[in-house]
Amino acid sequence: MFNDISIVSTAISSFNNAALMGPYFFVVGLFSLPLFFMTFLYGKDFVSRFGWTVRDVESKVGSLVVVCLMLWMVLIGGNYAVIRDSISLLPVMVAAVLFVSVAFITSWLKKLNYMEKMYNKKSRLLVVCIFFVLAGFSAMPTIWGILLQLSAVLCGMIVGDRLNKNVSDFFVSTFVLGVTTVLLLMQPEYFRFGQLGNLTFIHIAALLLAGFFCVTALATKYTNTRAKIYESAYVKLKWLFRIMSLLALILFVLTESVPVFVGLMTVCALSEMLTIYHSNSFPEYIAKQCWAWLLISFGVMIICPFVTMLGIIYLTCLPQKTDVKDFIKLL
Repeated sequence: MFNDISIVSTAISSFNNAALMGPYFFVVGLFSLPLFFMTFLYGKDFVSRFGWTVRDVESKVGSLVVVCLMLWMVLIGGNYAVIRDSISLLPVMVAAVLFVSVAFITSWLKKLNYMEKMYNKKSRLLVVCIFFVLAGFSAMPTIWGILLQLSAVLCGMIVGDRLNKNVSDFFVSTFVLGVTTVLLLMQPEYFRFGQLGNLTFIHIAALLLAGFFCVTALATKYTNTRAKIYESAYVKLKWLFRIMSLLALILFVLTESVPVFVGLMTVCALSEMLTIYHSNSFPEYIAKQCWAWLLISFGVMIICPFVTMLGIIYLTCLPQKTDVKDFIKLL
């Protein structure tokens, strides 16, 4: 009546489902708290030993975060052959993240002349070939996936080599982290994050936290104060955005829908931009604080302590302390 093979397969499937449903990243984050606390205590000493100035920290941290995310995307990616939907945007978006990351890193290394200083021509070619192989084999076993990711990496290298303009480390890193957050929600199983449709409260809270810090960092960084909106119109619009955010939040918790999540983050960004645009002045350090907390939360979410440590180091180097009142003004 019962086949031994089917019983074993069912048991393995049950264990895998239970493992995916559990908030493993949260447990790893708890066990990493001593490491994060030591980083918080000695972050400034670490920066001084490397000879980084306070102005260099943002550029260095932003570039290293993009490098880490690119390697994580290549090494941790799942199997394109088992994507839930037959027509999915996930492979295209992964290729887009790889393209932007590789283009930015190539441009960054070109400006530093790092490859020319440290390696000869054969060593540079070897490094490029190793990364090509990793990017290709991470899309196994689908041939189209291999070609897609190799094309993204190759085009990124070409564009990055010809890119002469200075690209903001802040914007690129925040943009890449925001897109990756959406990818984690789009298919959590692909990134070993969770199980779609069965995300726990901790999974949902982590996604909301990372998304909120992402849009807040961009809104506070690139929105200027004008104080040109009438007070009555501002109050009405503000309450409209609050009601829309609340309804979108409830709908997202119930459905775990990607369009709802994107809409919720868009409404939050518009509400914050409205607040800043209405104000006479707004503290500039809020954007840097949100960026640091974005790195911290995102590093915990993808189980990459190095990214979290970079966020903590950047947070310790900021001259201003976090003021909750300034954050409350955005709500």
